[in-house]
Amino acid sequence: MLVHAFIRSECEEAAVREALPKASDAVRATAGDLITTTMSTVGKDFSESPRSPAEIESYADAMADMFCAYLRSLGKR
Repeated sequence: MLVHAFIRSECEEAAVREALPKASDAVRATAGDLITTTMSTVGKDFSESPRSPAEIESYADAMADMFCAYLRSLGKR
């Protein structure tokens, strides 16, 4: 299950690797580092308590909205 989840996430991540095509390498690197660090840190903290499927869905949706807004703001610079 872990390997399947990992491969699925890598495939889904491929689209994100195409984000900000007009941004500099430095901007893309900073955005990638910030998003990766945030996901890892927040995900670890969030997962340390039992969560219902609805809580997980709601939290993940909120994080996704936050990252999308961040990426959109970078794309407008």
